[in-house]
Amino acid sequence: MLPLLILFILTSAYAENCSYKYEGIKLSKRSILTIKGLPTNLVINPNNRDLFFTLIDIDTLQDDDVQTEMDQYVLRDGEPIKIDNINGQAAAVDVIKNKVYIASDDGLTVLNKSDKANFVAFKDEDITQLFKPVNSDKLYAVLFPESMVYEIDVKENEKTKIENVPCAFMLAVDAEENIFFECDSKYVKVLLKDFQEPIEFVGIPKNSARAITIDDKNRVILAANDGVYWLKSDSLIPKKLMNLDFIPSGIAFYGENLYLSTSGVIYEFSFTVCE
Repeated sequence: MLPLLILFILTSAYAENCSYKYEGIKLSKRSILTIKGLPTNLVINPNNRDLFFTLIDIDTLQDDDVQTEMDQYVLRDGEPIKIDNINGQAAAVDVIKNKVYIASDDGLTVLNKSDKANFVAFKDEDITQLFKPVNSDKLYAVLFPESMVYEIDVKENEKTKIENVPCAFMLAVDAEENIFFECDSKYVKVLLKDFQEPIEFVGIPKNSARAITIDDKNRVILAANDGVYWLKSDSLIPKKLMNLDFIPSGIAFYGENLYLSTSGVIYEFSFTVCE
């Protein structure tokens, strides 16, 4: 009787573990980090699998009378390492040059081999978001307090304002240089290259967008309160890829593995366990 009981327990646990579906395919979920705070702005360096994230202090986030406290971390071999010489707010990876940019409240920096941030440019600028397309030398940044989007020439250390994006609290740029963004905690839009007016996606509830990234298939992927969506530049209707039963705060991909964060935890979703 005992072997049957053990088999039942293992089967039940496996079924529960594979209860999530991504594009109709079952995947498993496991916690790769438990930490106090809200991990967000997930970015993975595919060259070494380092996972960068910004940790927000939830108490200060909920207090309008104090400045929100944020720290930049890298998760390496299961251990969170704090980048403690700056007030980091986001990261972006130049995959080809194997270079990691860190946005801070005092300019743009680059991570060195000792996990310290070396200043690069834009002293006194408060950079809240970064995005580095894989197939482009361009770097995109969001500057506080207006939350305007700028294209950065990292060779000349010059920035150019993207005129037709009113503001952005999250952004991603695809291989065709279409800019996907969310502004004023409202709706998700895309500014198509060489166009003047952003287009709004339909079907995504207001105030529900939480994080945006590009997957390994060069697709723009949005994490929202109710699930994960594929945003296409040639369609106003996003394709829903996955339902969620928690509110995400960050999203990233490494190969076929999907990473989602929420309050106090970062999850890894994998197809291999459920095959």
